[in-house]
Amino acid sequence: MEKIYTHENIKEVESISGWYRMEKEETLELQDKTYLYLVGIGIVDSSCCGEGGCRYAVVPGSILSWKSGKNHKGLVTTSVEPVHDEKIRKELSDILSKREKVSQVQFW
Repeated sequence: MEKIYTHENIKEVESISGWYRMEKEETLELQDKTYLYLVGIGIVDSSCCGEGGCRYAVVPGSILSWKSGKNHKGLVTTSVEPVHDEKIRKELSDILSKREKVSQVQFW
């Protein structure tokens, strides 16, 4: 099922216990498909329970149509197909964990 990813300016989001932000958006070639992924960082630095943080990746899916549209706010969009195959998810997770030094990989 096709989903729409919106390319946004990198911004920091604050919460009661810390903050997070996406650091970059990249692509990865695997088995004749191109996958879109983002790398972010989350920091817990104002929590009563301690401090910590992690780098993470989010994979919206394989690219169907790169920067092919705009949403109602005028932001550029890309059509993606979410990854449902567990074998492909595992392979992408392994690659991204090594390449980007992330502690977790999430899929749409």
